[in-house]
Amino acid sequence: MPTMEGGDRIKMPFILSSSPSQASVIYINPIYYIKMDRTHIFFSTVLMALSLNTSAETIEINGTERQYEVIKSEQPAPGVTYSRLRFTDSSFQLNVNMIVTDLSNPGCRVETWCAKESSRGIEAITSAASRLTSENLKPVAAANGNFWYCYGQNEYPTYNYIPRLLSIRNGVLVTELNTGREKWDGGAKRNGAVGITSDGHIYVDYFTPDYTLKMPTREMNINVCNKGVSAKYATAGELGIYNSYYGRDTKFMYVEIDENKKLIIDEEAADATEVLLDIDEGESWMTARDISFTVKSVKKNAPAGTLGDHDLALVARGTTKAKRLAELKVGDKVQLNYSFLVTGSNVTPQFEQAICGNALVMRDGELTEHNYNEEYNSMIYSRTAYGCDADNRKLYIIVIDKSTDPVYGKSRGCTTAEMCQIARHFGCSNLANFDAGGSAEMMYDGKIINTTTEATPRDVANGLMIFSTGMSAAIDTVISENSSAAPVEWYSVDGRRLSTEPTASGMYVRRRGNSSEKIFIEN
Repeated sequence: MPTMEGGDRIKMPFILSSSPSQASVIYINPIYYIKMDRTHIFFSTVLMALSLNTSAETIEINGTERQYEVIKSEQPAPGVTYSRLRFTDSSFQLNVNMIVTDLSNPGCRVETWCAKESSRGIEAITSAASRLTSENLKPVAAANGNFWYCYGQNEYPTYNYIPRLLSIRNGVLVTELNTGREKWDGGAKRNGAVGITSDGHIYVDYFTPDYTLKMPTREMNINVCNKGVSAKYATAGELGIYNSYYGRDTKFMYVEIDENKKLIIDEEAADATEVLLDIDEGESWMTARDISFTVKSVKKNAPAGTLGDHDLALVARGTTKAKRLAELKVGDKVQLNYSFLVTGSNVTPQFEQAICGNALVMRDGELTEHNYNEEYNSMIYSRTAYGCDADNRKLYIIVIDKSTDPVYGKSRGCTTAEMCQIARHFGCSNLANFDAGGSAEMMYDGKIINTTTEATPRDVANGLMIFSTGMSAAIDTVISENSSAAPVEWYSVDGRRLSTEPTASGMYVRRRGNSSEKIFIEN
């Protein structure tokens, strides 16, 4: 194998298809031209068209074998594999971007990202990646996540840009999985949630939530997080919590539903009990355990206040809940516990990160009824989905286009059922469907790499972001004189694995781990 003097670093080329819909594919590659005389090596980047008679792989989708090609596959960080797939059948042309992350590898980490570190707002994924870059965490890839309240919905503009359903960032509850007033799109028994523990286990399933406030004399159920609190929805009223993701200077929301079923802010309301608390020393935010707080102030019959410099606010409205919360006194200790039972596993993990989509569409490798009983899922559309393998260690992020890419061609979009069958082929066991349309976006190598339905990639509310924990900021696949991260394998261009390094002149494929490049060798 040729070596490079001085540990030179070179970027590996990307493999692009100029006509991916053809059975005989023309690949245009930046190729490294290597002269193997063992005394010196020179590299010159050459654009070269090579006609290959490839035998495309197939996936059975809805009873039909569909051809696809792996246009690109590389490992940008330890445990992270990015693949671009092209389905080539004229009646089923698809551009698929997929990230598979092995969270048993300490070289990567996944976090929920929230637009502008807020429970209410939208932001470009690339902007969030830049903002979240640090010395120890370098963004590798990300995608959009939850549906969010927007124009035309009954909650707009009161809940404008707030994510629907569950979101947790670094142990802090940002928005709840509502089982009370909202129950959006069927509620928790239908919604597909994704939770990640601090030790790198991923759960994609139905989650049953439990939000409990433990007071010195009683316990109370919590209804909402960082959203509006109603006095009239239920006989007992509602209890809401607010934290820093809501904003320190933003007034708490007292809401009601008008005669047109629109959610509105009751500007005149002054019927709440508001309690401000600080987290106790040594405590930290985390699911599925009691978090201890100390009461710092109690206000009765209060107009809407703000969080200020405190860590938590409890706001209750309605005759029963407001009265009970008013039993608290300054100095009292209370415990907050928010936990989520994973239905399929019957476990209650300590989730550090979580997001939630409209429906669980695959469970234990079987497609669920939610693929067919909702128009949003059964229509041909762009898609974003998150999934996990059967061992709960690999996270799947899939973004499928409904657009025409200038390089890879037309992508028809797909149903969630078709998406499930693609994901299952690559080892995904459970899959949840997320916001799509113009929101379906995947960031990789610092830019949005799929072709969205809009001219400019849309700002979105949240999602999951993959970080490298110990690499340089650049997301380049490199090889060097001392590189030994994975063994080198050689293949002929028609896919035959070679037993030794090739010596004859010609074009070959060199693979190291999950990255490969075409190389022309001349003796």
